[in-house]
Amino acid sequence: MKLVICGSPLQPVNPLRYPVEGNRTIEYEGEVRFPVNAVLAKTMKRGEPVKVILIVTKGGTSDSEENTGVFQSELNRINEKTGAILHCDTLELPFEPTKNTFDLFLSDLIKKIPNNADIIVDITYGMKPTVLPLFCALNFAEKFCNASIQNIIYGKAEKNKQTGKMTENPKIFDVTHLFYLNKLIGTMECPDAETAKKILGDFFAL
Repeated sequence: MKLVICGSPLQPVNPLRYPVEGNRTIEYEGEVRFPVNAVLAKTMKRGEPVKVILIVTKGGTSDSEENTGVFQSELNRINEKTGAILHCDTLELPFEPTKNTFDLFLSDLIKKIPNNADIIVDITYGMKPTVLPLFCALNFAEKFCNASIQNIIYGKAEKNKQTGKMTENPKIFDVTHLFYLNKLIGTMECPDAETAKKILGDFFAL
């Protein structure tokens, strides 16, 4: 099963065509509001089960809930040609970056991760600190649920000075290496800092 974890934007977003920095196999020619949908357009297969967990940040001025419907409509449109078997789920959290919020987020997310999943993550949108417990959940899934982390992506765009909208120089970056860098540092056992620095240097050279 393919598992997709994606944050919902807190504001309305524009459809853009996202070139890919690095991994060109996930580059999509069409326009999307959610960068991960561009990746799914290139990687979903007919008849493949795809579970989506959309992280919805709830707050007084947040458009995150409204963007949930936008995401599902966009993915359904892309899937018309592909024919994957979609199941969309949501995980709601308050726009309050407290310990309790993130403890519940991590606990609830882990409960929703199936065994043997191929995981794609989009960290473009959502409350910024959620990336930290999200990486904890991915580490848990890989270690205990036999998950495979396929892609962690970030969609970048810059503000147009005339319109004020984020429409300039869009690009998707595959940042999966950050997950494995964090994992490497967490498991390193070295007698001194110089040895640890050499190991990191070898990792960066890959």
